[in-house]
Amino acid sequence: MKTNDILKIMLLFAALAPTVVLATTSGPTPIPPPPAFQISTSTLTLCRGIQNNIKVLVTNPGATNMTSLQVGLVASRNVYAIGNGTVNEATIPANGSISVNLPIFVSLNTSNLVSAGVTVNYNYFELYSDSEIRNVSFGVETCPSQLLVQTNQIITSGQVENITLNLTNVGNTTLSAISLQMSIPSVDAAILTTQPISVGSLSAGQTKSVKEKTFVFSDAAQTFPLNVSLELYKGTNPVQILDTFPTLSIGIINMTGSSITFSPSSPTTGSIFSVSMILTDTGTTGATAVTVTPEPPGGITVYGTGSNFVGDMSVDTQVPVTMTLIANASLKKGTYTIPVVISYLNALRQTINTTINIPVTLTSSLSARNFSSASGAVAVSANGTRYYTGGRSRGGGLITIVVVIVIVVVLVIVYLKRSSIRKLLGREGKEQRQKK
Repeated sequence: MKTNDILKIMLLFAALAPTVVLATTSGPTPIPPPPAFQISTSTLTLCRGIQNNIKVLVTNPGATNMTSLQVGLVASRNVYAIGNGTVNEATIPANGSISVNLPIFVSLNTSNLVSAGVTVNYNYFELYSDSEIRNVSFGVETCPSQLLVQTNQIITSGQVENITLNLTNVGNTTLSAISLQMSIPSVDAAILTTQPISVGSLSAGQTKSVKEKTFVFSDAAQTFPLNVSLELYKGTNPVQILDTFPTLSIGIINMTGSSITFSPSSPTTGSIFSVSMILTDTGTTGATAVTVTPEPPGGITVYGTGSNFVGDMSVDTQVPVTMTLIANASLKKGTYTIPVVISYLNALRQTINTTINIPVTLTSSLSARNFSSASGAVAVSANGTRYYTGGRSRGGGLITIVVVIVIVVVLVIVYLKRSSIRKLLGREGKEQRQKK
């Protein structure tokens, strides 16, 4: 059986329920019986948080007119009449009926089924009056709102975080006197913005943004509800809205590099060198699948594997990382910046990239200077071996000159030594002849 069928049966039983007579009389006795009037409604369901208009049909099947008619609602738990809750009508003639609209407000925390008392006050036979209450039952549901509320549902813990609430009027009527209040039913979080916040009014199609400052402790649960309640007026009708957003809390991951060293300590062009650093997560939560990838500028290439897989890192854990690079011999000496990309997954399995820039100063290589040429160059193979690519060697000419100079010096020295020996021998021979 469908829900509407059940509600119709309940309404039928309510309409056939015994009449509660709270009548007052005036005039002679005996008192004539009042008209056995009937009430019914085509409204089966009420919406929470807004004004509902209940269409009530009052039927007088008797032969006596019902005059000075008043139809109203009796307030009950979570159900409130708008204004004085009474609609005045003149007369229901015999065998006639009349339809009235009764405004009613249903609270947000109302259950799925409510009963409302419909009061009927009237006079009959001009001298007598009657007052009765008939109970009518309604189903209650949460209906689509004219005010759409949207917000970011991921909060970073361990720091003051801004939550932006976007309010959009998706209807055709201006919404006014909008008051907003946000709450987090958790001891691990706090709203830092004074509550409630006055938003003002929103014309049809208009959007306004409201910023709320919050703080979630770093050891808080990953999920918690964010409650947003609003009170406003649609025209002259009051409206209440309550939205609950499931919110995620993630910690801070902050990758830093320290103790950066080079090997050799003074890298040169045309050589292989290594860069080492200590990688540390100084945030409030750990990271997974950490990978370190250098992305050097032109003229500097990665030697060997392009990426270093570190794995999972917890907070305040230090991990040494070493990267090997090759500097081309064609580079000029100077300072170059090597970006190192730290890639990791956060608690939501999202890939996050952080870049650490490492400056390196390259000096000129002596061997590169000796083997450079006008029409050729010194290249470096994959294993680091230098080889000459062709052209006339300037370094070779210099070496030849040096060798020639050395040979000349040696010849001069030999010549001088031989001349000295000859002179010495000639002097000794002369002395011997004179003695004879």
